[in-house]
Amino acid sequence: MLCDSEIFNKLPLGPRPELNYRTVTGKLKSIWESHPDKETLIFFDDDNERTSLKNEEIQLLAQKCSSLLRSHGVRKGDVVCNLLQSSLEREVTNFGIILAGAIVMHGDVINDTSHHFWTPILQANARYLIVEPVAESTGWKMLMDDIEPSGADIERSTNAEYPQIQKVFKFRLEHHIKDVNRESVKSAFDLMKAHPGVYEERVFSHDPAAIFVAQGSQKHYKLVLRNHSQLCQIAHRVEDMFNVTPEDVVYNDWPISWLAGLPFCYISTGCSMVKSTLTECPAQKVVRETWSLIEDEHVTIASLHPPMIQMLSSHCDDLPEPHWKLKVLSTTGFVRQSVMDAIGTCTTSIVTCYSLIEAGVVSRLRLTEENKTRFSEGCVGDLSDPVRTKFDTEGNGSAKATKVGEILLQGKLVCKEYFNDPNLTKMSFTNDGFLMTGDLGFYNEENQLFVLGRKVDAIIRGGTAIFPRDIEEKVNQCPGIWKVKVVSIKDYKGIVQMCACVIPRTDDSLTIERVKEFCRYQLGGTYDADDNPHMPTYVFFFEEFPMHKGTVNRRMLAYMASEIVHGNANCEY
Repeated sequence: MLCDSEIFNKLPLGPRPELNYRTVTGKLKSIWESHPDKETLIFFDDDNERTSLKNEEIQLLAQKCSSLLRSHGVRKGDVVCNLLQSSLEREVTNFGIILAGAIVMHGDVINDTSHHFWTPILQANARYLIVEPVAESTGWKMLMDDIEPSGADIERSTNAEYPQIQKVFKFRLEHHIKDVNRESVKSAFDLMKAHPGVYEERVFSHDPAAIFVAQGSQKHYKLVLRNHSQLCQIAHRVEDMFNVTPEDVVYNDWPISWLAGLPFCYISTGCSMVKSTLTECPAQKVVRETWSLIEDEHVTIASLHPPMIQMLSSHCDDLPEPHWKLKVLSTTGFVRQSVMDAIGTCTTSIVTCYSLIEAGVVSRLRLTEENKTRFSEGCVGDLSDPVRTKFDTEGNGSAKATKVGEILLQGKLVCKEYFNDPNLTKMSFTNDGFLMTGDLGFYNEENQLFVLGRKVDAIIRGGTAIFPRDIEEKVNQCPGIWKVKVVSIKDYKGIVQMCACVIPRTDDSLTIERVKEFCRYQLGGTYDADDNPHMPTYVFFFEEFPMHKGTVNRRMLAYMASEIVHGNANCEY
């Protein structure tokens, strides 16, 4: 319990309006007031220390947060950017922003430390920012020089370049200051509890409630505005597609179905939600601690990164018998066949889905012991009811087998535009209103949708769409290879060819011919003619790869490989 009983005496709110269940506010109040003693938000930090909140505590903290925001100028329709990372404080603060009638902008994905940090914030017309004042916070690094140096917890912005920013709320997270002298440092919950008032703004289903943020392939930010009704519909869709009930306990190190920002399962059903910061730990500890957490909390639905499921499935045989078994293991992204090993040992079923902030959950594939052998990599199952694709313009259910192409979406919950970005909107939507997702896919003969990968990542060779990820995973199994990246280049005839850029292990006498021989074995090429489109034409050795912001700069790597092909550089860097 984070709060003492005296603080949580209910304060009068005046005449009680009838709950509007088509608003997030109405659904939250219904959950809070129908099960006030239920423990529903649970958090584990890197020290495996458990903190939790009951519904009545969440309600009053959110009401006090709402009043605190309002006392500092936040009004209905204002955009408040929440830059807090995964924590109880972030969830409660989001609820507080919504109760204030403001629009919560999910800024936890904004991690740019250049001037681009401000691009989505200014585009959303955000006037208030909420940030954790610690050195590790990207938001704080960008803001610390632009606020009045008074040491207060809520300060006015002094950034003359961006005058629209009014105030910065410094919300400290409990688990980051638990060893600090609390008389001199206040947490976000301390600030909320000390505030004397509570507040709830009356809102309607058509009122805007949230701005979702995602970073596009070209490093630009995409903003999608959702109103209360749309958020409730997305929450109900998540409930239906994952069969969530109020009795379920949901754990996620990955936003369930990649719908970041709000706990949709909780909003729809009032189920218990468990979160952690265990993803910051070493890999072996993550696996051990995650499964221990799942067992201790009796988690029924877990939403995990595909690599986490891969690690869990590889340790299935090491689990003691009898052990806890999940009802649903959910993930998104590209799922390998080997992940199916988790069915029957760790979980009753695996649900893999395809979703975007622009459309919510688009499709879902449920795999059990009975049908897991029929799983094909890339399959994401059947479309959810309101969604149409360009392959299926007559509605769900009438799709036919198609060739590989870009997936275009249209539907009730598919956004019609990007918020305050007409240029991106024009580039991303067809004349007849379909969203161009940038993903390549196709339908098979059973009307199931397959998603192969991002269009910008694909190498089109001989009419075949090839994804470097697939080639890299196979080539990386070659003994003596430390790292490999596959890029496309044009040869002296102007024909697109593939190049495998390899960093060898220092203690191995690896040769280019050995790598090519291994590629032929794995990918199906021949000694006489490597005419398989998946077979790299060139293999070059590098001492290191060019990097940009912590990731390999494929464009520069392709340029370096092209220079080698055209005789302008050595065959080793």
